[in-house]
Amino acid sequence: MYQLLSYPIKQKQPAWPGNPTFSLEPYNSISSGDIANTCTIHLFNHYGTHLDGPMHFYDKGVSLDKLPMERFFYHNPLLIDIPKKPGEKIIPEDIIPYERELKKADLLLIRTGFWKYRLDQPETYEQNGPAISSSTARYFQDNHLHLKAVALDFISLASYSDTLDGDLAHQIMLGMYHDNFICIIEDVNMKGLPSGFMKKTAAVPLIIEGIDSSPITMWAEY
Repeated sequence: MYQLLSYPIKQKQPAWPGNPTFSLEPYNSISSGDIANTCTIHLFNHYGTHLDGPMHFYDKGVSLDKLPMERFFYHNPLLIDIPKKPGEKIIPEDIIPYERELKKADLLLIRTGFWKYRLDQPETYEQNGPAISSSTARYFQDNHLHLKAVALDFISLASYSDTLDGDLAHQIMLGMYHDNFICIIEDVNMKGLPSGFMKKTAAVPLIIEGIDSSPITMWAEY
């Protein structure tokens, strides 16, 4: 069975506070007498379900379009459930119990249950989400270099309630202090997915020259 993990891109969805979002501007319209329907898309590259590449928090990091395509396809995706409340951080002790399974994974999906706030309490989803602590980012870098990416069911690796530690966590994950980088997939819809290993997953970005990160189409087979 296949399941779409990307939220549809549309107006008035939760976003990191202060960032631009999305709008769709008609250009040609059949109803207005044109031969075809076309439009202009105004889309911030960190809106909706998106993948953070190495250049996002590290100016010497490679741009997303230069990553090999295999970075976006995962053959051993592992989903684990780590319930978290607003503002709570995922710490290494939350991850260590899954150490054996994680050694086999090329993508880690972390489901906190916070996706429920996206619809019911969007301001909380934006402003006080869970986060990956900087110590957990170091844990991934020190112990799981085989991971291509970590995916999250909340708006950002960082919480708006603690941007200082969140910035550091991004820098560590994306390779500022290491030779390796682990991509970050944020705002992922994991509702209804089974926990454990899935058959395969993909997170395919827009291929735009020189871009740090991009919205993605993400799906899973299980």
